Amino acid sequence: MSEPAEEFYPETQPSFSGRPPRPPKITARGLEDPDDPEKVICIPDPVVVKDLAAALRVKPFKVVAQIMELRQFKTPDDSISFKTAEIIAGRHGYTAIETFA
Repeated sequence: MSEPAEEFYPETQPSFSGRPPRPPKITARGLEDPDDPEKVICIPDPVVVKDLAAALRVKPFKVVAQIMELRQFKTPDDSISFKTAEIIAGRHGYTAIETFA
């Protein structure tokens, strides 16, 4: 005869004080938008750092940190050139297109 198939039990959180185990917590990690086939953003010249961060779907402090790596000091309310914004967008996997107002 064949051996019985092993039952699958999902990993659970450790239980405390005799309570039944809980299912694993769902976190926000790995929930990026996978349906974005072409990562293209249209940004003006100059662009405000906060607006660039919103277009890249990241927090402004991450964009500020990457600008500092380029030897520039900017705050989220400051403007940066299109060339700098294009470099930052490229690091996030986006292609930047300049728009004219």
